Amino acid sequence: MFTLKRAAAATAAAIALVAGGLASAAPAQAAPVTLSMTGPSNATINSTVTYTVTGSFSDGYLSLQDQFGTSWANVQLGFGAQSPQYLSFSVPQSGSPLNLTAVAYDTGGVAQSQSNTIQLNFASTGGTYTTIAAPNNAKVGTATRIQANVTMLGGSTYSPTGNVVFTDQNGNVVSTNGLTANGPGKSYTYWWWTPQAPGTYIFTATYQGDGTATGSTSQQDAINASGSGSTITLTAPGTLTVGVPVTLVATLVPSSIQGSVGFTVNGQPISASIPIVNGRASFTWTPTAPGPATLGASYTTNGGQSGSTSDKVTIVAGPIQKDVITLVQPGWGPWVNGGSYTLGNGSNFTFQASSLSGAPVQIGETGPCSVSGLTITVPVGSGQCNMTSYSPGGNGYAAVQYGYTITLIPGNQTALLDAPPSGSVNKGRTLALESPAQVDTNAGQNITWKITKGKNSICKLKFPSSGAVKLKMIKKGQCNVKGTAPGVPGQWNPYTVTRSYRVT
Repeated sequence: MFTLKRAAAATAAAIALVAGGLASAAPAQAAPVTLSMTGPSNATINSTVTYTVTGSFSDGYLSLQDQFGTSWANVQLGFGAQSPQYLSFSVPQSGSPLNLTAVAYDTGGVAQSQSNTIQLNFASTGGTYTTIAAPNNAKVGTATRIQANVTMLGGSTYSPTGNVVFTDQNGNVVSTNGLTANGPGKSYTYWWWTPQAPGTYIFTATYQGDGTATGSTSQQDAINASGSGSTITLTAPGTLTVGVPVTLVATLVPSSIQGSVGFTVNGQPISASIPIVNGRASFTWTPTAPGPATLGASYTTNGGQSGSTSDKVTIVAGPIQKDVITLVQPGWGPWVNGGSYTLGNGSNFTFQASSLSGAPVQIGETGPCSVSGLTITVPVGSGQCNMTSYSPGGNGYAAVQYGYTITLIPGNQTALLDAPPSGSVNKGRTLALESPAQVDTNAGQNITWKITKGKNSICKLKFPSSGAVKLKMIKKGQCNVKGTAPGVPGQWNPYTVTRSYRVT
């Protein structure tokens, strides 16, 4: 059982939760006893108790106080407040009884009257509460101890036994461990967890009970894993080369952190403040002198928190080898630096690109062509485009840029036709060469049809008012037709399509 002083400390700590932050009122032993209070003298932990107070009330408030002057419940009393009044609160986690008295105060805070005193005793139910003790940060690949503590409620000296189950944020069981006694009314257990990748991990500990002590579940506990074991991790190659750009990456956990990062070399800044986006900030830096160096990254959050990390690296002198770019046009083959190529109007394809350094390849161009990512589009059939591919280098390779000349030529028109493929057709059948809704060529040119063999003897063209073009098979023999559309100077070549039908 708690001593009187320990009970007072526990009660004072609980008031913000139980009494809703109500201020403590001074004891009012001098006030006359004119109120009558009834209510329970025994209660279990976390239960709600209510006391009924009768008597005469005036403007002010009614307060339920213990022997330490702590106020557990308050009720405002307006003019002409009726009797009875009710005072309720939740029983705290304490083994020491409370001596409760109702005190009526006027609007100036002066005690006017008080009730009889009721001693409230707390009954132990074998209840427990469970907590997790773990560091806020863990290092990837390094074992981290996560401990669960199980404590009896109500001041019981019984040390819980049995198992604690650890689960992750998805409810998956990650470890089950038996409890060890850790003093009167307390037990603990722990497991070693090794994070495999950076990120925020959430764990919960659930005590399963043992027949004497009931089970309980802890609050969730978040652990941030990183490569450095702290909030910020700096990633860079161990060896850098003079004149070769390198991308320095700062990763922060949790990824929800908002703020900025600054990068340094040997304590001297090499970057401005770079915003943190999705837990990352990066900066491309080119070493200028060989020798050992210390790279650093420091962060400042929008809330004013800060921290830093550093890595020691070696910078070596050249010779610098330029990166090598491989750019492949699907269906055709690789393009070479300085090469000249021909593309027709309407061309649209995506290059396959890679670099010897492993850096991503970017393409650009000047002229009427357009690029998006690694895709080039040719919207005209004349002129010239000058395309480039670029690699920033890295991993010992210097940045490089290649150039290509593209001569633009008229493209070949296409059309979606209803005309059936060449082949055998029964006599008397009528074929649709174009439907009424036919959009002629992709260049918007009208297709003109004519019979090149068997005209009006074997087959005959028909042009109904709907706008369709049809071909009627009159008798057995050979019927050949041809469709043509004019070209567009400097843009599109003329269009030609043929069909050959044997009428049977």
